[in-house]
Formats: sequence, structure tokens, C-alpha cells
Amino acid sequence: MQHAPSVTIVTMSVLLIASISGVSEARSGPPPSLGPSVTTASAGPTVQVGSYPFGVAFDPVNDYLYVTNFGSNNISVVNTTTNQVVASIPTPFGIETIAADTATGLVYTGDAVSTVYAISPSTNRVEWTIPLVGAGCPYGCGPNVGTYDSANGDIYVTDISTNNVSVIHGATAVTAIPVGVHPNGAVYDSANGEVFVSNEGAAIPANLTVINGTTNRVVGQVYPSGGGPGVTYDSSNGEVYTCTNGIQADSSNFVSVANGTTNTVVASIPIGSACGGAVYDPNNGYVYITDQGKPGGQYLSNVTVIDPDTNRIVLTQAVQSGPIGIAYDTANHNVYVADSNTNNISILPQIYRLTVHETGLPVGTNWSATVGGTIFSSTTSSITFPEPNGTFSFTIGHQTNRSACPSSGNVTVAGGPREQNVTFSTSACGGSPAGFLGLPGATGYYVLGGFVALLVAATVVVIVLTRRKRRAKASPTTPPSDGATGQYR
Repeated sequence: MQHAPSVTIVTMSVLLIASISGVSEARSGPPPSLGPSVTTASAGPTVQVGSYPFGVAFDPVNDYLYVTNFGSNNISVVNTTTNQVVASIPTPFGIETIAADTATGLVYTGDAVSTVYAISPSTNRVEWTIPLVGAGCPYGCGPNVGTYDSANGDIYVTDISTNNVSVIHGATAVTAIPVGVHPNGAVYDSANGEVFVSNEGAAIPANLTVINGTTNRVVGQVYPSGGGPGVTYDSSNGEVYTCTNGIQADSSNFVSVANGTTNTVVASIPIGSACGGAVYDPNNGYVYITDQGKPGGQYLSNVTVIDPDTNRIVLTQAVQSGPIGIAYDTANHNVYVADSNTNNISILPQIYRLTVHETGLPVGTNWSATVGGTIFSSTTSSITFPEPNGTFSFTIGHQTNRSACPSSGNVTVAGGPREQNVTFSTSACGGSPAGFLGLPGATGYYVLGGFVALLVAATVVVIVLTRRKRRAKASPTTPPSDGATGQYR
């Protein structure tokens, strides 16, 4: 599967309020059914950064990764070619989220008060200090840099305590846009030029506010959304993914999928964790969700991967404790995760689509495939597995009166997507069509005819032997005599 390249900047904030519960699923038609199994992948390498890493953003101008360290009040700059920290930028207290202007390379982050800082990609120093007091974010508002709009060059900052979004152009805060309750997370939709803002504190059901990037006015709402800080846009299908982050013991978390054109929710995916962030990987077409913790307060150490083709969870990727921020590197196609409790950045192993295509089954038939011990099933003609590089065994589930060719074997993934085709037919693999008794051609009839002939022959033999025996019993046992004298001969 090929996807158009895109740059996705994803932001996230501290877990704030309870998740939205009791939201029913809504989708345009049922998705293909998948089996209960989920692939698991081992952890990748890590890079040590500062204390309590929170936000992550990739800057395509200098190919560096910028990591906000909430606990040590600085930003780590990582060379993604060598995976080495090349600079540490001191910042004020309270920095969390971060986003890059992909045109200029300036990287924006905000403090815990009411100021945003723009960092130069050439000097790795603060270039501009931008106060937001005059743009809807008074002292103490706690600005969180949300996303960058590549069409108008604006940076959108969610002001979680004022229910506004401040808009920055270059070094100037230009306006404030009233949105929903506790805005926390935003993403830019490159297809229609709109910005989607997640309102974490909105009344149940939570919602997304839709902003027109040309006019910077609210043009719509999406109900019910995830209402959490993890928001990402899938450029292949034009859909917006938003995850909830409920931390209470009775929370019910999910990922909502909204159509960016119709502003309607098309799917709701249950997820058993309170998420921290989300990102779309255009190289493999998957959506990644960081699982920061379980409701009730238990920290987690994994990332959940969703396949937008089916809107189902297909992979659990191991990382380190308390993942929050996540970003995609458009240069090397790696995904980076901020592990807040271990002061590291995890580099996820690259995964690719291994798709098994079937032909020969009636439309709507539920069939299954197993790759590397994981079984998925579907009522469509394709089943896709997320796999790293390597060689994997596969088997195809049996269908009544039909055999798969090939029914098993090995398939190798090497740096890109891989296709495996199978054909179901009523014949053995590579043989003639099955006839009577399931044997090829007329063989079954020949076998039956031979059996009948043997049966008839056996019956004749039995009859002949029986008659001879009866005749033998009816004949005298004494020798014949001379009729005239009565003497025996």
C-alpha cells in the first residue's frame, strides 16, 4: 500500500480529567472482522535525554528531533542519524508540548505561565519569546503548543484554562479563537485546510472543534470524539484519530475516528489505556497511540498500533515506562516515543504491511490466516499483518470443500510491504478439479466401479460354493450296486 508523504506534528498534554464513558460506536458500515489475536513486537533502542521527557517533534529542516524535558526544564536535541544528543536548550519551568514549523524549521514550545518560545534550527537557541497575554491566554493559562498549519504558516496553541486557541504567526500572537472546554491537543488536516482541536473537558459526549485555517474561525464540531490530548491526521484516508486519557479506575477509554470532510465519527475503537499522544506513519499507513497508563494509575510500557484500513488494533509495541510524546521522522521513517518515567526516547522498530490476498472464496466468506503465530480473520479478500524485517511462517485456515494453494509456507519481509497470494479451489493444490468421493476427475467413479465389480465377483463365488455344498449333502455316500444280483460291484 502506498501513501502520500506527509508531515504529522502531534502534541499531547498532561492527563487532566476523566475519560468519556458510555459512548456508542458509530461507523459507516461494518468493518472486516478480525480475530482476537494481536501481534506483539519487541522494544527497540533508546536514547537518554533529560528528566521526564514529555513532548517530541521532528524538524525536517535540520533533521533533528526536539524533546521537551518537563523535569529538567530543558530541550534535548537529538541527531536522528547518529541517535546522539547534540544540544541541550535551557527553558523556563513547565514546558510540555512541542511542534515544528516545517517551512522555517522554527520549533515552538510553551511554559506553564503564558509564553511561547521559538527555537532556531540553525543555532538551537531561543530565537523569539512570544507573550500570549494579549491573545486570549492571560498569566497562568498554561499554553500547550498544538500544531502547525502548513498552508497559512500559523502555530495553534491550546489554552487549557481559558477555553481558547491562541494563533501565532512567526513571532507574533495574532488572535484567540474560543473553542470547547479545556482544549488539549490539535492537528492540522492538510486535505481541507482545517485544524481539529480536542476539547478534553467537554461535557459527555466530548467533541472536536473544527477551525477554518483561512479565516481562523470555528466552522464545525465533531461528536463524540475521544476528547484527549493525542490527536493525529491520516493523510491516506482523510480521517482524524483522537484518543481518550481517563485515569480513574472506572474510566472507559477509546480512540474515535472522524471523517475530516463530513465532520462525523465513523468508528470508535476501545482501548484499555489512558493515552498520551498519537501519530500517523505515512510510510506504513499505521496510527500509533502511546499508552501512558491504565485507569487506576498503573504505568504502562507499550504503544498501541491501529490499522486505518480496518480501524482495529493490530500490534502492541513494547517501549519503556510511561510513554507520552510521539513523533514520526520523515527522513528515516522512524517513530520516536518519550518514555517519561525512564528519561529515555524509544526508537520503534520499523514495521511493514504483510498482506495475504485470497481468491476463489464466495464474497463475504470468513477466512483466516496465521503469520508468525498470530491469527487474523476477515470477510474481505485481504488480511494484513504488521511485521518487522524477517522471515515468517504462514498457514491458511481450512475451508469446507476448498483447499488453499499454497496452504502454508514462509514469507520474507525486507524493508517494505510484502504481498502473499493464495487461491482457494475444490482441487488439491496444483491438481485437477475434484470429482466423486473428492478424487480428481473421474477417479472416484472408477474406484466405485472397481469396488462394485469386486463385490459382484465375491457374491458369485459365494453362491457357487454354496450350491456345491448343498449338492454334496444330497448325494448317497454308498458305492453303486449291480441291479440284477443286488451285489455290490
